[in-house]
Amino acid sequence: MSSNDKPISPKKRRLERERKYRRDTIIKIAEKFFISQGYSQTMVDKIADEAGYSKATIYNYFESKDDLFVAVAAIVFEKLFHTFESTLNQPDIKFELRSLGDAYVIFLDEYPDYAAFFDPSRLGLAIERMIKKEETNQLLTESEKELRYYQLKIEKLMRDVILETMKNAGVSTKLDPFSVIMALSTLDSAIRVLLVRGAREYLDVLFTIIDKGLKHYFD
Repeated sequence: MSSNDKPISPKKRRLERERKYRRDTIIKIAEKFFISQGYSQTMVDKIADEAGYSKATIYNYFESKDDLFVAVAAIVFEKLFHTFESTLNQPDIKFELRSLGDAYVIFLDEYPDYAAFFDPSRLGLAIERMIKKEETNQLLTESEKELRYYQLKIEKLMRDVILETMKNAGVSTKLDPFSVIMALSTLDSAIRVLLVRGAREYLDVLFTIIDKGLKHYFD
């Protein structure tokens, strides 16, 4: 601690704990509403009622319902990242694209209700808004910072997996990994539909085609 740093008082630490507790409580209740009722039918008033807070208190922590959705999405992305990371770090798992697909299936198996948060019409707009804010030097909200943090960690992990897959296959690595990530993201809804229908054998075919296609891609 430098001479200019002041120790945090017990009162300040207590207030910060209380703030975090309230914010986490609101997010947990909002998650339940977004899952059970969908975005459009979820009302901030109802979230406030169940949390035992006023609507004004909710807006002390979140800019809007959109910001509250982003806060929940950040939790989803955090769990997705940790699922990817823990799966790929297992000694008997190859660090390749196929393993990433399998990890995503593991995530959806463990958190089936979270599939709704990958709706590109809502999540895509939120991410687009964050990027635009960064480009114009606008401040991100606390929720946006959290989502952006895990979104970028997932992107980096996917990029590393794609490059490693191509490297191990001995093919060109001049292809921009981000273009592959964007292409793979369009398959998200198809993967979720196949899981819901119990058609896992088709998922295996899909992942095999993608994996072999990437390994033999030459630009």
